[in-house]
Amino acid sequence: MTALSEFSDQLADLIAQAAPAVVNIQAQRSVLSGVHWRPGVIVTTVDAVRRQQDEVTLMAGDAIAAKIIGQDAGTDIAVLQVENLELPTAQLGDLETLRTGHLVLALGRSEGDRIRASAGILAELGTAWQSWTGGHIDRLLRPDITPFPGFTGSPLLDSQGHLLGINTTYSRGRFAVTIPTTTVNRVVDQLLQRGRVAQGYLGIGLQPVELPNSLKQSLDLSQAGGILIVSLETDGPADGAGVLMGDILVTLVGEPIETVRDLRSQLAPDRVGQPVTARLIRGGQLLELSLTIGER
Repeated sequence: MTALSEFSDQLADLIAQAAPAVVNIQAQRSVLSGVHWRPGVIVTTVDAVRRQQDEVTLMAGDAIAAKIIGQDAGTDIAVLQVENLELPTAQLGDLETLRTGHLVLALGRSEGDRIRASAGILAELGTAWQSWTGGHIDRLLRPDITPFPGFTGSPLLDSQGHLLGINTTYSRGRFAVTIPTTTVNRVVDQLLQRGRVAQGYLGIGLQPVELPNSLKQSLDLSQAGGILIVSLETDGPADGAGVLMGDILVTLVGEPIETVRDLRSQLAPDRVGQPVTARLIRGGQLLELSLTIGER
């Protein structure tokens, strides 16, 4: 047997071994997949539970009712719970050993509960990033795999068949992206415990503004702009810390804040309840305030 034939057989064996942990989600006019993440816990994407009430139906050989525990639009992760589910759970892989160019597999279930697989390479590997919907993703994983029916909610596997994350297209369909296992675990924990994911907030209305050159020079600032505080929520985190309307927020946690996206990136769920330092311009002068990020 040639090396290529051996590799082909190994790939088929790997898919057959991982397939039992992948389920088909019966969503409205969509073919989606899900992964048996922990005993009785199915992880999929938000599309699987959108416009549903309390339950969805999944296929794992037979039709099974699954209770909707919660969803997080920021990471596109939804969690379902099933009683007495006799399926193997996925085995998590090691994200730290990943390199760009590594072989990866997407394994979903299409219509008729059929397994569908696709292989490619890890086209892009990066650090933490913020999703288009404001979610905090621990690592950037972009597989070079064309989405197929059943791709959304499917697992991304490494060359050993171990789980790297949950695949999604964020309902845009332009390219694939994978939510890494570390992010999924964090979201699953919060949804199981509280039914929602904590979102940090300051209780401010804001407007990005450009800083005049004269002001930047006098304050020794290199950034082009900041965020003007145009409203304050009474007794909100910013109000309680002494922020005033008309202040211009320029840094938070030492990072420049020039856009709404910059601000959101500093309001990660793990910062809820934590004191942080904000630098603001008030009356042409810089001042620092300590405030505690609240929970929305």
